[in-house]
Amino acid sequence: MDNPLLLIALVAVIAVLAMVLPRWIRRSSGERGRRAGRRFEEDQLLAILDTLGTAVELGTDPQAARRLVDGVVQREPRKFTILGEGVYGIRFVEPDDAIARLVSGPAGTRLRVEEFREYLGRPNTAGFWTDLRSGVVAAASDHGITYSTPPVPSRFERSEDPGPIWRLTD
Repeated sequence: MDNPLLLIALVAVIAVLAMVLPRWIRRSSGERGRRAGRRFEEDQLLAILDTLGTAVELGTDPQAARRLVDGVVQREPRKFTILGEGVYGIRFVEPDDAIARLVSGPAGTRLRVEEFREYLGRPNTAGFWTDLRSGVVAAASDHGITYSTPPVPSRFERSEDPGPIWRLTD
């Protein structure tokens, strides 16, 4: 390194790299973190939608199914509300944040979620829906009523009309 010009050029390159490299590393790692966060949120959302889309098939007529579900709903009034004949509200903030309904089918009566609201950027009633399903299955088992859960969950579509609301598509 006898040439001072070569030494000055090397110092200049190191100085430029020291100024540019940290910004590039921050920007690159920040983008990777955001992508990983979006993937995680999407996976979480798909799991929540699968949970909310899982219905319960009860092997009984609609009146007996309604009496059975009414009994389960009345046991936990802070989580669930009877909104009408065979229509139930699941509470996160409001009594009708998610709406479940009994519908007649070829094998009996199906209890399914038909719509739900989104709070804080995602649906929050999946845990309560699981509690309601578990309670209905336990009550059906106690009363000797056959039950099953369809292998393919229902599908929902998101709309923004009054706010983020998901509705059953099938």
